[in-house]
Amino acid sequence: MTNNQVRLIPREAETYFPTARFLSDEEQTRYEDSIKDYSGKARENLDVRSNLWKILQLNQIGIQTATLPELDLAIENGMNLKGHYEDGREVILRSRRDSYESNDHLAKDLADRLDITNFENSWIINGLGIRQDDDSSYGLAFVTDNAEVIEAPDFNHENNGKRFSRVNPDYSIDFDEQGARAVYTRKNGLSWLDVDVDLCVCSGDVHLACSDSNGRVVVINPEGTQNFSEYISRLEKETARQKAEIEERFNEAMAVSENK
Repeated sequence: MTNNQVRLIPREAETYFPTARFLSDEEQTRYEDSIKDYSGKARENLDVRSNLWKILQLNQIGIQTATLPELDLAIENGMNLKGHYEDGREVILRSRRDSYESNDHLAKDLADRLDITNFENSWIINGLGIRQDDDSSYGLAFVTDNAEVIEAPDFNHENNGKRFSRVNPDYSIDFDEQGARAVYTRKNGLSWLDVDVDLCVCSGDVHLACSDSNGRVVVINPEGTQNFSEYISRLEKETARQKAEIEERFNEAMAVSENK
């Protein structure tokens, strides 16, 4: 007899988790309106299907896009991303200087602004904004006011090409020789993160404005998480109530037993 297992998740609980979907036409229109403030190289590198700069600008105007772990979770939950690439909203910094000349100015600027001096491991940087910068090869640079820096040793170059089964929320990777997907890295400099057309994770590409017709943007609707703590609070209260009720019945039973 097969011992099938199922996870018991109340329907009510599912509504408290964020959802992932593709960028809507209305959101694309909002985006197109927002980039009218940029000019020259900056505007050219924003008027694209999907790239790092577009992703950061979308978040800057309040349209929350997926992180790499959220893209991985979307795949795990059945979202069909194969055949297209989807950019995360992070960059990864592996050294203060970049052998790819177009990124050198940005790599130094990020390292200095965020006071990153130890490059024994790779650093994931989340929460970046963008601004026009004529000194940048892209016409754009990063705004670091809300940046979050996360040490990410699993993205070091020695793991280039390794198979894996999952990218965790803390950017650790569950490596698995039998995994269906691979992670790609580089030795130095600045790159962005994306899931490619074969669902592999790329963290070693150098051209930060790279875009083609296969690009899609995954948007996160976070409204469910706003009430999640309230849901947990209700569960805790219900658990306490049931525990108190069981203890009362147990004490009553013990009292009856002792009187016999």
